[in-house]
Amino acid sequence: MVIDTLASPDITKRDLVRGRRLLTAAIGAPIAGLSVPLILTFALTFLFGANPPAAITIFFFGMLGTALMTVIGLALTIFFLVRRNGWRRELKERIAARGITSREIDWFRAELQPKERKTLAGLRNTDELLADTYADYLASKLTANQITRSARRELSLMQRRQRKLRLLGTEGAKSLEAELESDINKIKDIQIRAKEAIAEAQTGIERVEAAFARGGTLADSEVTLKKLSARTADLPHALEKARLTDEIRRELESEDGGEG
Repeated sequence: MVIDTLASPDITKRDLVRGRRLLTAAIGAPIAGLSVPLILTFALTFLFGANPPAAITIFFFGMLGTALMTVIGLALTIFFLVRRNGWRRELKERIAARGITSREIDWFRAELQPKERKTLAGLRNTDELLADTYADYLASKLTANQITRSARRELSLMQRRQRKLRLLGTEGAKSLEAELESDINKIKDIQIRAKEAIAEAQTGIERVEAAFARGGTLADSEVTLKKLSARTADLPHALEKARLTDEIRRELESEDGGEG
């Protein structure tokens, strides 16, 4: 699905233009691969097809060229779709790095459950206020999920780096290993907080779904939402701080290795 709105401050018009171009190229590649050889074949047949042997030759090579260009077009389609998926993933990571908001939910529709997509669409048509609350809960859950995945990757990298430092056995390596252990504990704490935020968001989601099912409203949603939003908004900053600390440590480790 193409999203043509700047719903996020992290997304520029240039980003959207790039996405549209990649989609256009993916759609146009097989069409061009099929149509160009066919048009050329018919044109050559019209001009030189009076002679039966020439017409047969043109037709044979025209069909062969059409088949070949169609395969190339399909290969280009796959290439451009892979590039577009990378483009979407990059934008989504950029958004999630500072916390997903309700305005940016549509960028993450593929990660919503079918029931959540259906409920959100229904609420937008019937109750905008409740829809905003529901979108905020979904955004909080998505943010926490993104942080959980990112923290898992960071934890794996840190643990591998810690094992390498342990093998070195030098005093400098031991010092860096101890500092790295502190970062690992911070990442684990972030994972715990993210899981708690997911549980809280899921509770809010189910409450809104229940209210929507019975056609009512959510009286105490605002207080719960403020508490949840504060928790999830803090997670990206905490993870980024741990990541930056680890990058600085890697630079120091590299300098230490170079001197040695």
